[in-house]
Amino acid sequence: MAVLAVLTLTCLAPRLAQAHDAPATAILEPATPEQKVYLQQLQAQASQQKLADELMWQTLMHYRVHPIARVNRSLADDPEFFLAPTGKYQPGAELDATLAAFFDPTLRYALDQSAACRFVARYQWLDERLHFDPKLLPEPNCVRYRQWREGIAAEKVTLIFPSAYLNSPASMYGHTFLRLDPKPASGPKASPLLSYAVNYAANGNENEGLAFAFKGLTGLYAGAFTNSPYYIRIREYNDLENRDIWEYELNLTPKEVDRLMAHTWELGPTVFDYYFFDENCSYHLLSLIDAARPELRLSEQFTWWAIPLDTIKAIARVPGLVTSVRYRPANSSELHYRANLLGPQSAAQAKAIMQGQLPVERLSELEPSPERRALILETAERLTAYDATRHVSVDSETQKQRISLLAARAALPSGPALTVPTPRMDPTQGHDTARVDLMVGQRNGHGMVMLQARPAYHELMDTEEGYQRGAAITFFSLAMSKTSDGHVQLERFVPVEIASLSPREPLLSARSWRVHVGLERSNQVRQDGTRPLGLNLNGGPGLSYELSADQRVLGYVFLDNQARWDRALPREPWAIGSGLALGMLADPSPSWRVQVEVSGRAYLDRQPAETSLLLRSRYSLDKHWNLHAQCDTTKRREAPVSQSCLIGVQRYL
Repeated sequence: MAVLAVLTLTCLAPRLAQAHDAPATAILEPATPEQKVYLQQLQAQASQQKLADELMWQTLMHYRVHPIARVNRSLADDPEFFLAPTGKYQPGAELDATLAAFFDPTLRYALDQSAACRFVARYQWLDERLHFDPKLLPEPNCVRYRQWREGIAAEKVTLIFPSAYLNSPASMYGHTFLRLDPKPASGPKASPLLSYAVNYAANGNENEGLAFAFKGLTGLYAGAFTNSPYYIRIREYNDLENRDIWEYELNLTPKEVDRLMAHTWELGPTVFDYYFFDENCSYHLLSLIDAARPELRLSEQFTWWAIPLDTIKAIARVPGLVTSVRYRPANSSELHYRANLLGPQSAAQAKAIMQGQLPVERLSELEPSPERRALILETAERLTAYDATRHVSVDSETQKQRISLLAARAALPSGPALTVPTPRMDPTQGHDTARVDLMVGQRNGHGMVMLQARPAYHELMDTEEGYQRGAAITFFSLAMSKTSDGHVQLERFVPVEIASLSPREPLLSARSWRVHVGLERSNQVRQDGTRPLGLNLNGGPGLSYELSADQRVLGYVFLDNQARWDRALPREPWAIGSGLALGMLADPSPSWRVQVEVSGRAYLDRQPAETSLLLRSRYSLDKHWNLHAQCDTTKRREAPVSQSCLIGVQRYL
């Protein structure tokens, strides 16, 4: 938590600096003396009713009290979002300036609009509360907004959750955006694929590597709202990144949908500083839903970080807010399901056809069943399309191959459409992302108590219901320990640990990998009886395989590279080495998981080789509690064996 607090304070500094320097837009005075008097009356009424303190105004302006600085400020970082010089910090001053701006019909704002059309949600709400006199404050003719609103024709709002994608730094926790669904009777746009989606994201380049991560942590990227057809998002997430998508339809009234749309229009030209942990894609989408129904206070539930999955769960916890849930599998999920239906031999035939190694004409010789041949040909065509999408191919030969496969399939009897089964539990029903562990046991013959906490998100030993199989990512894991003959001390601090175990199969050549970065105490004890802290970086590529047909045993092997700085090492305080790690994850029952891993490494510069054995077992009592046990043994040449065994409970928060 201390590290997160430092990050938050670091991120706050540029926001405050930008706000004090923000220029105010010049507001013209009302045109007539009567309008001047009327403006004063409106401002007095607003002050008397304390409208600036009301939840709706605070929500529309994105005011939040910072948890450390205790400063009430707007999270918007665009000077053009405010009409008063001190509007970022003073809700009352901004409300008065907004009322004054409504009397100015000049088209001086984004997209050549007047203030009443640029800030249409503010205008609508203040009109509801103050009942503007149309003779003294005529209703604005917001042509651009009306055309946009009628073009989208949104009647329903659906929250979309593409699952985690470990190969992208910006999407490791998943992503959220909103889909705006039109009325069923509005013609071809009734198809969800042609609906428009509202997305908030950083305007950055993920290929910048470490620079992307640094800028995302410190708010150096501008975040902006965009809208585009849903089918484009489907192509991006479902097809290109192979992420399953979950759709949560929200139970919003027509008035609430209108309010959400009006605020979406206001945010279109507005820039926010993007922060990976808190002010990210999911957080600001919650603020849009809050604008539709402020009493939900969804965004207020997230102070230090906003993980997309947690924001989905916050919405699901509101009684009656989610009316339906729909699963849209990724192309890779469909191919995985087809491979299971076909079996290894037929799946290999489908892949051989796709690669041109098996002529379609010969398939009847190998497979007498027309139904099976049809499934093989369908799978070959889907695999061809999948491969073309991954390589962004527009090759005419690829299209000819797909047409040829479809023609061959059309010559066979039709059958039922293949549908990938919806997982038993959707992501909102899985375990919570934060977890606290209390363990007792011994290390090298000495009793020990360990307290461990992690704010996010999911590790391999957690239950997989609602999560992607074989995918694990944890951030800022912290462990404190106390031995029977020692003091309380930091056992380890792991800023990031990621593992991607993607099982290989006949159709897809998936790759596995893992990485671990941490400040950890040495396994070895020095002559003075201490175990110093050291820096550890290890990981590498690997392979994983499903070892049972029911997917209850997953085996893996990794190239286990390591760079370590450790003062307990016998020769130099640093070691660079490589080796292999061989392991297995097994689920004897839905509640019980066991992990076994053995590894060995050789090091440069005459550092002694090292072997280790890890055994872990987790039993889930319910959605919130686990029993956990683990033992690990490390043997380094010319040094005593280091052993520890712990048992305890884990609580998800």
